[in-house]
Parts: sequence; structure tokens; C-alpha cells
Amino acid sequence: MLRQGRSFSGRERNVCFLNTGAAPAAGERFANVSAVSGLDFPDDGRAVALVDWDHDGDQDLWISNRNAPRLRLMRNDAPGGNHFLALRLKGDGVTTNRDAVGARVEVIPKAPHPASRLPRSVKTLRAGEGFLAQSSKWLSFGLGASDAVEKVIVRWPGGEAEEFFLSGLAVDRRYQLVQGSGKAVDHTRPARRTVLAASTQEILPPTQVARIPMVETVLVPELGYSDFAGNKKTLVAKEGKLLLLNLWASWCAPCIKELDEFAKRYEELQAGGIEVVALSVDGLGDEPAGVENAARLAAKHKYPFAVGQATRELTAQLQLLNDVRFALHRALPLPSSYLIDRRAEKSRLAVIYKGPVSADQLLADAKLPAANRRERWVRAAPFGGTPLSHPRVEELARDWSASLRILLAFQLKSGGQLGSAAAQYRDVLETHSDLAEVRYDYGQVLKGMGRLREAATEYEEATRLKPDFAQAYNNLGNILEQLGHPEQAVAHYQEALRAKPELPMTHYNLGKVLTKMRRSDDAIAHYQEAVKLNPKFAEAHFNWGNILMRGGQFEEATIRFREALRIKSAYPEAWSNLGRSLGALGKPQEAIPAFRKAVQLKPDFAEAHFNLGTALKESGFLEEARFHHQRAVQLKPSLRSRVSP
Repeated sequence: MLRQGRSFSGRERNVCFLNTGAAPAAGERFANVSAVSGLDFPDDGRAVALVDWDHDGDQDLWISNRNAPRLRLMRNDAPGGNHFLALRLKGDGVTTNRDAVGARVEVIPKAPHPASRLPRSVKTLRAGEGFLAQSSKWLSFGLGASDAVEKVIVRWPGGEAEEFFLSGLAVDRRYQLVQGSGKAVDHTRPARRTVLAASTQEILPPTQVARIPMVETVLVPELGYSDFAGNKKTLVAKEGKLLLLNLWASWCAPCIKELDEFAKRYEELQAGGIEVVALSVDGLGDEPAGVENAARLAAKHKYPFAVGQATRELTAQLQLLNDVRFALHRALPLPSSYLIDRRAEKSRLAVIYKGPVSADQLLADAKLPAANRRERWVRAAPFGGTPLSHPRVEELARDWSASLRILLAFQLKSGGQLGSAAAQYRDVLETHSDLAEVRYDYGQVLKGMGRLREAATEYEEATRLKPDFAQAYNNLGNILEQLGHPEQAVAHYQEALRAKPELPMTHYNLGKVLTKMRRSDDAIAHYQEAVKLNPKFAEAHFNWGNILMRGGQFEEATIRFREALRIKSAYPEAWSNLGRSLGALGKPQEAIPAFRKAVQLKPDFAEAHFNLGTALKESGFLEEARFHHQRAVQLKPSLRSRVSP
């Protein structure tokens, strides 16, 4: 929903309602005081938490938003001469939790004379306050004009009630009530000395142009394009330079205007450390203009920078770089530009420009030195403010940066771009080397690239970091089997099953390697477990049948092959071996249809052709038998010695 540009509460201003109490004119209704409260911002608000931030007795508001500003403090400066009492509860840790969540507190103000009676105030201490919010655990009670409190009654979550007599204690103070003590301990603090300057939010005007500096940087994947002569090129940012990758089209007037400005001021851009590569997207979309239009335009203008033709793969990668950074997944507009920074040892995305960007803006961005995350955050904000500085905030920011890079790596892997995915995973592991899942995914990529020993190293590290990582043990077993280490493979498959016994694929894999080691009974036991866990595991039934057939148990093998075919009818190997078992049982008339089905499904299946020829010959169909034997020899010449005249 958000990725499509919609919101759960889109374009709704904040609303504030006033409880009018028993006021006759209100008719027992709430009053909308949004405008006079100062809270009616056009925010996409998510959570509100109450706290007496400045210790003056009234409740201030912290508000978080989905859009900017993400966090807003609204200090309550409403005038008033009334009194308050603030209470903090502490449970005994036995019948009541230490925070006393769930306690119900009743405050009874002291009446000015015995005949008068003042209303009581009741509040419950809760662990959550609405959506995504936790207010302060201090309970604040307004006392109106009353300048004394007779007593406080606390009904603890354990069920007991306790009275705290506050006679003689001052109002407009903060007290802690400890369960079982019956006493109030003064916890009043001095007023905060932090100076909070009021600010006025500037509403930015709607625009179709955006400059988006990156706070969390990512490696730019390897990008390829073609020049207008059809030669393949690789986009490489020169070390110590910035590269502006610009997307344009011959039919896009703002694009041509932007390119003309780049051309006129290209010497300035180069002096500022910026190289430009402008790639046309003509012919990639639904527009009628083709590549030749862009080539003619580039030749006419004689641009001093590199020009060429974008590929679908390149535009998809640029769209991916956008989508992993932003929740809003809209197609890139034209023109769009990506500023790539190669002033460090790696090419990283620095700024995305949606819509035209001026040479002055590019030169200004080029002057910005490499910065840490905090500095990038300040630069990226469209308005002034103060970033939070706390080790936990920095830790979360680093983890968030890693999660974005992991997402990009996963998307590249899913798209088959294994080299680029591997680079992203290595980049993540430089800062988060202890992430077992990232080690595993990196191993998957290396395995897909055929770099088996490196993949095995990553799987081993994943299991060291996460000793119960069953899938990593399983994949390590696969690689060790491929590398010719069956005993080690068995050990790792067994580790996988120790961590997670219900993995049918691991039982199957273990069965395969045990079969190669001629441990048939052990292999069958694991195939049995595999089909028990996954009754539709056709390959496990098939391999089980193969062991039975080699042991001369043809009736039992036939059952396994038929079961495999019941699950997966388009299984030529199972049809062929079913035919072999039936032939061994002296049933050639049943074997022949099975062999026919095998060669029908897989016309280049040499063994099936050979077996079909042999069965046909034994049944007296000599001409057809000769054809299938000849076909078998054509496909696999080594079978010639097995064909009798």
C-alpha cells in the first residue's frame, strides 16, 4: 500500500478533542479544538506519548510521524494556576511487577471544609498508550484549586489495596509510592535547564523535482550499457572522482535542456571532479522513438561527455537502487540522475536526482567531503534540526544500513546477478561479520558462481556463529560431497538433522551419499524418513526403489517406482526403471509401455531406448527393436557393445 504511494491516513491533519465534562452547552459531546490547540499539523501521525517533559505539572506530547518531521515535541504552555500531583509506583516484585503495570490509583483531594466534597481522580498504569506508543510511567493528577491531598489508594495488580496518607505533604510535587511501605517518598527534581527553542514548520511546496542525498550508502552494482555503434561498455567510476549517470530520452524536452547545460559547463564539472555519462532510454518503453533518434540528437549536439544507450538490465538495476532505499516504488521519471562517489576505495551511491538537476547543484554536492552517517543525516534533512546522539541510536542506524544492503544483495541474487550480489554481501560482512544468515546467503551466491571451496568456508562460518543452523550444515554437506569428501558430507548432514530432524531434503541428501558409500540399509532408512516427512517426495521413492532393484527385490522396487510416478508422472527415469523391474519379473508386456513412456518424455534418453529395444526384441518385434537399439547407440556409443546382432 505504501509502496504504491498511498497512506493509512493520507492527507489528514492531526485532530485534538476536548472533553467538555458536564458543561450543559456541550451536550455531553467532545469539542474539536484542533486549530486552537496548535496540534493540527498536516503530519501523517502514528503515535502520541504523554510526559511532563519540563516538570511543570502539565502533560507535554511527543508525536511520531511516518513523514517528516519524524519526531515532534509539543510542549504544553497553556496558562493555569491549578495544582497537580505526580506519582511513580514501585511494586514488590512478588505479587506485583516492579513497574506496577496494571495498578489502579485513586487520588482523593482534601476538601477545604468537612461539608464540601471534591471529585476523585482515578488512573490505571498501563504498559502501552495507543498505537506504537508508551507514555511516561509517572501518573499525573490535576487537582484544580485544591492545595492538599487527603490520601491515595493504590489497588496493586496482585489484588490488595493500600492507602497512602499524604497529609502535610505539599502539592505540585512528585512522589514515589513503594508497595507495602504506606509512605510517599519525595522525588521532585529541579526544573529542566534544557532550552527548547520553538520552531515553525515550513511546508515545502509541491514539486516534481527531488534531490535525495543518501544517508545510508550502498555499493553501486556493476552496470553495463552500449554506445550508439552497438559496442558494449562497462560503467566505471574513476578512482577519486564522482560519476553522474544521467537517463534521458530524445522526446523529453527537460532532458535536452539539462544535457545542454551539462555540455556548456562540462569543463567546470570536470574541474569539480565530476564525469558525466548520459544514457538514452529511447526504445525501452512504449514510446515510438527508437535508438536512432537518440543517436542523431547526440551527434547533432556533439556532447563533450560520454553518451550511449541504456539497457533494460541497467534501468532495472537503477530502479532497484531506488526501491531498496524508499518505500515508495514508482518508476523513475525523466530525466533522472545518480551521483556515484568513487573518492573512497569503492563506488557508492551519493545522491539521486529525480527531475532536472543544475550544474550549480552538482558542483555544490561535489564539494561536500566524505562524511560519517551522522553528518550525512544532517545534510539530507530538508529542514533544520538536531539529530539524536546516543550509542543505541547509532547501533540501530548501523543495523538499518546493513539491512538495506542485505536487501539489495538479495534482490541482485534473485535477479541472477551473482557477481554484484557477492560484492554487496562482502560489503555487509565488513561491518557485520557476525551475521550467520548473511554468511549463508553469501555462500549460496558463491556456490551459484561455482566457487565451492569459498562457499564451504562461508557455510562453516555460519554454523560457527549459529550452531543450530541446519540448512547451512546441509549445504556444506552438499559441497563436500561434490568435492569428493563423502565422510565429511555425512558428518555435516548428521549435524543438520541433529539441529532439525524434520528436514526431508537432508534425509534425502544423506541417503544419496550413503548409497554411493554402499551403505544401502542406512540409505534406505533415510529415504523412508524423507517420504514419511514428505509423502510427495518422488525422488526419495525413486532412489529407494533403485537400491531395492540393485538388491534383486524387484517386487518392492516396482512399488517404489509406481509411487514416484503417482506423485510425478512426467518422470522418465522412474518410467525406465519401472520397466527394468517389470522386465526382471518376467513381465515384458508391462515393461514395454513403461519404456515407451520414458522415451516419449525424454527422446534423448539412451538407456531407455536401449532397454525398450531389448524388451521389444524379446517380445518378437525385431524391426522396432533394431530402431531403438540404433538410436541408443547414436546417443551413447558405449552401448554398442551391449547390442547383440
